[in-house]
Amino acid sequence: MAKVGIKHLAEELNVDVSTVSRALRNDPRVKPETTRMVQNLAKKLGYRPNSAARALRGGKTGRVAVLLSPPQQRFASPVFLELLATLDGYLRQEKMSLAVFAARDWDEEVEIVRSVVDDRMADAIILGRTRVNDERIRYLLDQNVPFVSFGRSSWPDEHSWVEIDYLEAGQIAVSALSENRPDSLTIVAASEGLRFADNFVRGALDEARGRDLDDIAVRRVEMSESEGERLAKEVLTEASRSAFACIQDSLAFGFYRGAAQQERKIGREIALFGGQNFPGAEHTAPPLSTFSTQDKKVADLLSRVMIRRLGSEGASAPQHHTVSPEPLLRSSHFLE
Repeated sequence: MAKVGIKHLAEELNVDVSTVSRALRNDPRVKPETTRMVQNLAKKLGYRPNSAARALRGGKTGRVAVLLSPPQQRFASPVFLELLATLDGYLRQEKMSLAVFAARDWDEEVEIVRSVVDDRMADAIILGRTRVNDERIRYLLDQNVPFVSFGRSSWPDEHSWVEIDYLEAGQIAVSALSENRPDSLTIVAASEGLRFADNFVRGALDEARGRDLDDIAVRRVEMSESEGERLAKEVLTEASRSAFACIQDSLAFGFYRGAAQQERKIGREIALFGGQNFPGAEHTAPPLSTFSTQDKKVADLLSRVMIRRLGSEGASAPQHHTVSPEPLLRSSHFLE
């Protein structure tokens, strides 16, 4: 008979793995009836805790957790792919390993962070897509757990972080789009409250107002091709010289499809600017103007800061790094 694990118990009871783990430890945060249900099933199925896991309770796991924020769509952000490869290389040199967690929504992100800490799944965590008053970061600070955030938080002096300057990214996009004086400008960004998205919008608005652009709109959407396509179909209903500053290339890729369906020409009737320089951006027709987030540099910084936090210098002052985006001006931001 196959060995019964926590995941099997969770599937049988249709509850989270973290709930099962806590119930087996009589954690008071789990309802008594749930604890009894979990422990009864564990006894019935012959569950035995992993001896290696028990040994780790009071020691080190030798792992670093990376939490990937939603949505995990067809195009994962290149910077996270670069981070995983780079960090894995650094960790193997230290005889450590990498654990990756992908959340489906914000609530699950918070739950994963708590589970990683409570169940000793890793010695340290790297977080992405920080928010205003980020609950994950406040919890890690309160628990005194080593971590590095990709983006600063509401408590920037209390922990280490590496950040891409999205304020500058918004300025780069609108500066390029304003060259041909569009009739309207739409800034397309991720949900309000995500710090990088808020910074992008603020930088874009500042640049647009400084250049006396009229008819400025801001749209907050999920960063995906399908949302870009949907938005293009919605807004490209009039034959005006429109400009669009997208925070991510996935949105811009969707705009290409939506514009084609509306029989509108990007780089002629529509000026389009993307972000993060996704693979394939230079091969669109016309090639997509965008900004590079210097993924290799960001990944290397995050990895080196994390290794330092795990080493003898972990208790030293937090490290802070801001990386400037680089404009990649191709053809899509032009207007006739």
